[in-house]
Amino acid sequence: MPSFLSPEFIISAAGPWALIISALIVFAETGLLVGFFLPGDSLVFLLGMVSAATALPDSPLAHTPLALICVVIGIAAFVGDQTGYELGRKGRDSRLLQSWTQGKNAERLERAHAFFVKYGYKAIILARFVPILRTFTPFAVGLTHYDHRKFISANLIGTLIWGLALPTLGHQLGRVSLIANNIDAVCIIIVLISVMPLVIKGIRSALASRGATQA
Repeated sequence: MPSFLSPEFIISAAGPWALIISALIVFAETGLLVGFFLPGDSLVFLLGMVSAATALPDSPLAHTPLALICVVIGIAAFVGDQTGYELGRKGRDSRLLQSWTQGKNAERLERAHAFFVKYGYKAIILARFVPILRTFTPFAVGLTHYDHRKFISANLIGTLIWGLALPTLGHQLGRVSLIANNIDAVCIIIVLISVMPLVIKGIRSALASRGATQA
């Protein structure tokens, strides 16, 4: 990861604006399709550690109320997902994507719509916890014209849990000296844990494909 994308660098460089900058990054991760490379999980976890003054104790965010961080990050995540959904919903009817949604792609969108009708609620909530997947899921759901109210409900639950759990974990676990003294390693571990579902899914798909070929 480039140093300028390191959560520690972002919070240190942003100074008193660290919470606002972090919120914008959380928003961009799902609200803008180019935000898949941004450090959402590790950044939010570190915010919790900083609020407990166990990491970056000289940061202006030290001793910031945990509740304030959870509210700001939760709102940013919710608005980001809603923006991604709206981009997909309106994009499908735009001239830019109209030709792309014809033919075989129209069939794929219908299958995707059927998938989200059946599993969409759980998929939307779970996608919030998986990097890269959470960037593209709102847009993909919007493309299928999935029910707007159901998306808002699932988005609210997912971002509420994510926005509360990660900062709180950072705040509590940051009190452990081993974790507080190894910020870089902790951030890397969080990223690895976050992408593990994608890795497992990829391995399963590869094994299934290989088994089908051999059969």
